[in-house]
Amino acid sequence: MPAMNVTQRRCLYIPQNVKLPPGIKPFAYVSHHHGNSRSRCQHTTASTETSREQQLQQREHLTRAEEVPDRPAPRSPFNTGSMSITTAGATQSLCGHDLPAEKTIVIVRHGLTTWNEQSRIQGTADDPDITPYGEEQAVRVRNALSRMHIDSLFSSPLKRARTTSEIIWQGREGSCIYTESLKEAPLGWLEGMTNADAAKKDPEQFEIWRKDPAKFSFDGRYPLLEVYDKAKEAWKEILEAPGSSHLVITHKSMARAFLCTALALPPTSFRSLDMNNGGVSIFRVNKRGEPMLTNMNLTAHEHYDGVFY
Repeated sequence: MPAMNVTQRRCLYIPQNVKLPPGIKPFAYVSHHHGNSRSRCQHTTASTETSREQQLQQREHLTRAEEVPDRPAPRSPFNTGSMSITTAGATQSLCGHDLPAEKTIVIVRHGLTTWNEQSRIQGTADDPDITPYGEEQAVRVRNALSRMHIDSLFSSPLKRARTTSEIIWQGREGSCIYTESLKEAPLGWLEGMTNADAAKKDPEQFEIWRKDPAKFSFDGRYPLLEVYDKAKEAWKEILEAPGSSHLVITHKSMARAFLCTALALPPTSFRSLDMNNGGVSIFRVNKRGEPMLTNMNLTAHEHYDGVFY
């Protein structure tokens, strides 16, 4: 058995079918602190339950002490309270001025499309449709967000995002806003091609798009730089909207840029983040307009019923 560090406390559980050396008992609780050795045997269930209750009370006290006035108490393990204190100065303001209240921004990538299934590059093309599975993903997102208050929805106007938005927004009140700033990155000659065909047509440019997308260009345009600029515009537009909670439906590249601009990640970090079809990411933005990413690319709702964010 490895030696214990004298500054650590450990609770050792020994299964009954394991033969113990002389002098060692099951459920031995060993405590060493500043050279004073103490030992307790038979650490009871009652004391464990008392400890858990104390931890829960302490957690509730700390959470409530941190809450912003007029904000609801935590709703789920995925939303644990206010963050005005914990994120102050962690990031730059996304709107350049103070907000009247803290905001929650929920970002969702549209459901699976026919082109996703075929491994075709979509870009701004509006031909791909949502598949039946993509519709099911949207329904599951709607269910997962059903306990969350949302004031308005912002969506890309492209068909795949619009269809996803309509499914998720069923049964809710509030504005449903389609904005050009949430459209997917324009990808020129790549749009409509499978990845395999694009790699054959222009191996050099395709490799640049895959490995160094900030340098990819067509017709004098740099799609990644454009999508970064649009993401910044979208953040300002959404944070200026009335209400404290907003839902955003967009595309993979746009979602990546949305996250990167919030986290002050440069275009070279673009592919360090991913977003699945139907994936959910959540930001909390304090009154200074500074964002904190609390959850990224949540997908448990796609595999299990009864998951709520």
